[in-house]
Amino acid sequence: MIKQLIFDCDGVLVDSEILATRVLLKKLYAHGFEFEEKDFIQTFTGQQTSQILTNLFTQKGKEAPEGFVEEVDKGMWQVMESELEPIKQVKNTLTQMSLPKAVVSNSTLPWVQRSLKVADIHHLFDEKLFVANMVENPKPAPDVYLFAAEKLKVQPEECLVVEDSPSGATAALSAGMKVIGFLGASHILDGHDEKLMDRGVEHLAKDMDELLLRVNELVN
Repeated sequence: MIKQLIFDCDGVLVDSEILATRVLLKKLYAHGFEFEEKDFIQTFTGQQTSQILTNLFTQKGKEAPEGFVEEVDKGMWQVMESELEPIKQVKNTLTQMSLPKAVVSNSTLPWVQRSLKVADIHHLFDEKLFVANMVENPKPAPDVYLFAAEKLKVQPEECLVVEDSPSGATAALSAGMKVIGFLGASHILDGHDEKLMDRGVEHLAKDMDELLLRVNELVN
Protein backbone atom coordinates (compact mmCIF):
# COMPACT_ATOMS: atom_id res chain seq x y z
CA MET A 1 0.00 0.00 0.00
CA ILE A 2 1.40 3.38 -1.03
CA LYS A 3 1.58 5.85 1.87
CA GLN A 4 4.12 8.42 0.64
CA LEU A 5 4.74 10.29 -2.61
CA ILE A 6 8.31 11.39 -3.34
CA PHE A 7 9.35 13.73 -6.13
CA ASP A 8 12.70 14.54 -7.64
CA CYS A 9 13.01 18.31 -8.05
CA ASP A 10 14.91 19.22 -11.23
CA GLY A 11 13.06 18.05 -14.32
CA VAL A 12 10.00 16.95 -12.34
CA LEU A 13 8.82 19.97 -10.35
CA VAL A 14 10.82 22.71 -12.08
CA ASP A 15 12.11 22.84 -15.66
CA SER A 16 15.70 23.41 -14.62
CA GLU A 17 17.76 20.65 -16.26
CA ILE A 18 18.07 22.40 -19.63
CA LEU A 19 19.11 25.68 -17.96
CA ALA A 20 21.71 23.98 -15.77
CA THR A 21 23.09 22.04 -18.75
CA ARG A 22 23.62 25.17 -20.83
CA VAL A 23 25.43 26.96 -18.02
CA LEU A 24 27.62 23.94 -17.40
CA LEU A 25 28.48 23.46 -21.09
CA LYS A 26 29.49 27.11 -21.40
CA LYS A 27 31.79 26.86 -18.38
CA LEU A 28 33.28 23.55 -19.57
CA TYR A 29 33.91 24.90 -23.07
CA ALA A 30 36.22 27.53 -21.58
CA HIS A 31 38.33 24.66 -20.22
CA GLY A 32 38.58 22.69 -23.43
CA PHE A 33 35.55 20.42 -23.13
CA GLU A 34 33.14 20.18 -26.04
CA PHE A 35 29.81 18.34 -25.96
CA GLU A 36 26.69 18.33 -28.03
CA GLU A 37 23.86 19.44 -25.76
CA LYS A 38 21.79 16.32 -26.39
CA ASP A 39 24.75 14.01 -25.72
CA PHE A 40 25.52 15.76 -22.46
CA ILE A 41 21.89 15.55 -21.35
CA GLN A 42 21.68 11.84 -22.15
CA THR A 43 24.89 11.11 -20.24
CA PHE A 44 24.78 13.33 -17.19
CA THR A 45 21.19 14.35 -16.35
CA GLY A 46 20.39 13.61 -12.72
CA GLN A 47 24.00 13.58 -11.50
CA GLN A 48 25.47 16.09 -9.06
CA THR A 49 27.37 18.97 -10.66
CA SER A 50 30.42 18.32 -8.49
CA GLN A 51 30.32 14.64 -9.45
CA ILE A 52 30.13 15.46 -13.16
CA LEU A 53 33.03 17.92 -12.99
CA THR A 54 35.24 15.61 -10.96
CA ASN A 55 34.70 12.74 -13.40
CA LEU A 56 35.32 14.89 -16.49
CA PHE A 57 38.54 16.46 -15.23
CA THR A 58 39.77 13.10 -13.92
CA GLN A 59 39.30 11.63 -17.40
CA LYS A 60 41.67 14.35 -18.66
CA GLY A 61 44.17 13.49 -15.95
CA LYS A 62 43.80 16.70 -13.99
CA GLU A 63 41.79 18.36 -11.26
CA ALA A 64 39.12 20.98 -11.68
CA PRO A 65 40.48 24.50 -11.10
CA GLU A 66 40.11 25.80 -7.57
CA GLY A 67 36.70 27.38 -7.10
CA PHE A 68 35.36 26.03 -10.40
CA VAL A 69 32.42 24.17 -8.86
CA GLU A 70 31.44 27.33 -6.98
CA GLU A 71 31.76 29.34 -10.20
CA VAL A 72 29.43 26.95 -12.02
CA ASP A 73 26.96 26.97 -9.13
CA LYS A 74 26.95 30.78 -9.13
CA GLY A 75 26.19 30.80 -12.85
CA MET A 76 23.32 28.38 -12.33
CA TRP A 77 21.87 30.50 -9.54
CA GLN A 78 21.98 33.60 -11.74
CA VAL A 79 20.13 31.83 -14.55
CA MET A 80 17.64 30.31 -12.13
CA GLU A 81 16.76 33.70 -10.68
CA SER A 82 15.83 35.06 -14.10
CA GLU A 83 14.69 32.08 -16.19
CA LEU A 84 13.53 29.17 -14.03
CA GLU A 85 9.96 28.03 -14.64
CA PRO A 86 7.84 25.38 -12.94
CA ILE A 87 6.80 22.32 -14.92
CA LYS A 88 3.46 23.10 -16.55
CA GLN A 89 0.46 22.34 -14.33
CA VAL A 90 2.64 21.12 -11.46
CA LYS A 91 0.86 23.08 -8.72
CA ASN A 92 -2.61 22.10 -9.88
CA THR A 93 -1.57 18.46 -10.17
CA LEU A 94 0.07 18.26 -6.76
CA THR A 95 -2.92 19.80 -5.02
CA GLN A 96 -5.05 16.95 -6.39
CA MET A 97 -2.80 14.33 -4.78
CA SER A 98 -3.94 13.67 -1.23
CA LEU A 99 -1.03 11.57 0.03
CA PRO A 100 1.89 13.16 1.93
CA LYS A 101 4.60 14.53 -0.34
CA ALA A 102 8.37 14.86 -0.05
CA VAL A 103 11.27 15.87 -2.28
CA VAL A 104 14.46 13.84 -2.77
CA SER A 105 17.13 15.57 -4.85
CA ASN A 106 20.80 15.44 -5.80
CA SER A 107 20.81 19.26 -5.66
CA THR A 108 21.61 21.36 -2.59
CA LEU A 109 18.97 22.24 -0.03
CA PRO A 110 19.02 26.00 -0.86
CA TRP A 111 18.54 25.15 -4.55
CA VAL A 112 15.56 22.90 -3.82
CA GLN A 113 14.00 25.43 -1.45
CA ARG A 114 14.34 28.22 -3.99
CA SER A 115 13.00 26.03 -6.80
CA LEU A 116 9.88 25.15 -4.83
CA LYS A 117 9.24 28.81 -4.07
CA VAL A 118 9.58 29.73 -7.75
CA ALA A 119 6.96 27.09 -8.52
CA ASP A 120 4.83 28.26 -5.55
CA ILE A 121 4.60 24.71 -4.23
CA HIS A 122 6.92 24.87 -1.20
CA HIS A 123 3.95 24.79 1.17
CA LEU A 124 2.83 21.43 -0.24
CA PHE A 125 5.92 19.63 1.07
CA ASP A 126 6.00 20.87 4.67
CA GLU A 127 9.82 21.05 4.58
CA LYS A 128 10.08 17.32 3.87
CA LEU A 129 13.13 17.89 1.71
CA PHE A 130 16.03 15.45 1.43
CA VAL A 131 19.22 16.12 -0.52
CA ALA A 132 22.37 14.25 -1.43
CA ASN A 133 24.73 15.92 1.03
CA MET A 134 22.64 14.49 3.89
CA VAL A 135 24.01 11.03 3.04
CA GLU A 136 27.28 9.41 2.02
CA ASN A 137 26.48 8.66 -1.62
CA PRO A 138 24.33 10.65 -4.09
CA LYS A 139 22.02 9.13 -6.68
CA PRO A 140 22.30 6.65 -8.44
CA ALA A 141 23.05 5.10 -5.03
CA PRO A 142 19.87 4.51 -3.02
CA ASP A 143 21.18 6.26 0.12
CA VAL A 144 19.14 9.45 -0.01
CA TYR A 145 15.90 7.58 -0.74
CA LEU A 146 16.49 5.16 2.13
CA PHE A 147 17.33 8.10 4.40
CA ALA A 148 14.11 9.84 3.39
CA ALA A 149 12.02 6.74 4.08
CA GLU A 150 13.59 6.40 7.52
CA LYS A 151 12.91 10.04 8.42
CA LEU A 152 9.38 9.88 7.01
CA LYS A 153 8.74 6.70 9.03
CA VAL A 154 7.60 4.65 6.05
CA GLN A 155 8.89 1.47 4.45
CA PRO A 156 10.55 1.83 1.02
CA GLU A 157 7.86 -0.33 -0.59
CA GLU A 158 5.25 2.15 0.70
CA CYS A 159 6.79 4.97 -1.38
CA LEU A 160 5.91 6.02 -4.93
CA VAL A 161 8.63 8.08 -6.59
CA VAL A 162 8.50 10.40 -9.61
CA GLU A 163 11.87 10.68 -11.39
CA ASP A 164 12.96 12.03 -14.77
CA SER A 165 16.50 10.65 -14.96
CA PRO A 166 17.86 7.11 -15.29
CA SER A 167 20.22 7.93 -12.42
CA GLY A 168 17.39 8.92 -10.10
CA ALA A 169 15.20 6.03 -11.18
CA THR A 170 18.02 3.60 -10.44
CA ALA A 171 18.40 5.09 -6.96
CA ALA A 172 14.71 4.79 -6.12
CA LEU A 173 14.34 1.29 -7.55
CA SER A 174 17.46 0.13 -5.72
CA ALA A 175 15.88 1.44 -2.52
CA GLY A 176 12.89 -0.82 -3.15
CA MET A 177 10.44 1.90 -4.17
CA LYS A 178 7.98 2.07 -7.06
CA VAL A 179 8.87 4.62 -9.75
CA ILE A 180 7.01 6.65 -12.35
CA GLY A 181 9.26 8.03 -15.08
CA PHE A 182 8.37 11.63 -15.91
CA LEU A 183 8.85 12.83 -19.50
CA GLY A 184 7.37 16.32 -19.31
CA ALA A 185 10.43 18.57 -18.97
CA SER A 186 12.05 20.46 -21.85
CA HIS A 187 15.33 18.50 -21.69
CA ILE A 188 13.65 15.17 -22.46
CA LEU A 189 14.75 13.75 -25.82
CA ASP A 190 13.35 11.03 -28.06
CA GLY A 191 14.18 7.62 -26.65
CA HIS A 192 14.31 8.80 -23.03
CA ASP A 193 11.38 6.56 -22.17
CA GLU A 194 13.40 3.56 -23.32
CA LYS A 195 16.35 4.59 -21.16
CA LEU A 196 14.09 4.71 -18.12
CA MET A 197 12.50 1.36 -18.94
CA ASP A 198 15.95 -0.15 -19.41
CA ARG A 199 16.61 0.76 -15.76
CA GLY A 200 13.45 -1.06 -14.68
CA VAL A 201 10.86 1.72 -14.71
CA GLU A 202 7.44 0.24 -15.51
CA HIS A 203 5.25 3.36 -15.43
CA LEU A 204 5.67 6.54 -17.50
CA ALA A 205 3.94 9.92 -17.67
CA LYS A 206 4.42 12.38 -20.53
CA ASP A 207 2.97 15.36 -18.63
CA MET A 208 1.30 16.33 -15.36
CA ASP A 209 -2.16 15.22 -16.46
CA GLU A 210 -0.87 11.75 -17.19
CA LEU A 211 1.16 11.75 -13.99
CA LEU A 212 -2.01 12.29 -11.96
CA LEU A 213 -3.62 9.33 -13.72
CA ARG A 214 -0.61 7.09 -13.07
CA VAL A 215 -0.46 8.06 -9.40
CA ASN A 216 -4.16 7.38 -8.94
CA GLU A 217 -3.81 3.99 -10.65
CA LEU A 218 -0.97 2.93 -8.38
CA VAL A 219 -2.33 4.37 -5.15
CA ASN A 220 -5.97 3.29 -5.41
